[in-house]
Amino acid sequence: MNRHLLRMVLFILCLALPAAASAVVGFRGSTWGDLRQEVPKNGDSNLLLQGWIKQGVDWAKWGNTTLNTYATLRYRVDTEELDWNNSVGPGLGISLETYSSKGLTASCGVEYLWDRFFQTDRTDEKVVFYIGWYGWWDLKK
Repeated sequence: MNRHLLRMVLFILCLALPAAASAVVGFRGSTWGDLRQEVPKNGDSNLLLQGWIKQGVDWAKWGNTTLNTYATLRYRVDTEELDWNNSVGPGLGISLETYSSKGLTASCGVEYLWDRFFQTDRTDEKVVFYIGWYGWWDLKK
């Protein structure tokens, strides 16, 4: 994505925010994390911490579905100091998210990320299109 186009879109969104502030439905945030010890048959073990923190604004709601814009911070750190496992970076995104008390959550959207890698001192910028889901159940019920 062209940097100038992204800056223009963000500038327009910032101008629109004061007018749309009365239309805000909510300020949902979320976090996810994973800490695990990888022990291969051959080679060194690796302790890996990864996750993200996300703060958003819900602009519209239709039943259990919301339109959300958000800022995120993603991180990955490991003890082997592998380049692909050692990064931190902010991101901006927009998504449609659906929640159900019956056991399924789904989302789809687009995100612009800046990943900063510690070992090589490089930054990757990328656009990510995604569809995600999370489900749960209770076999006793």
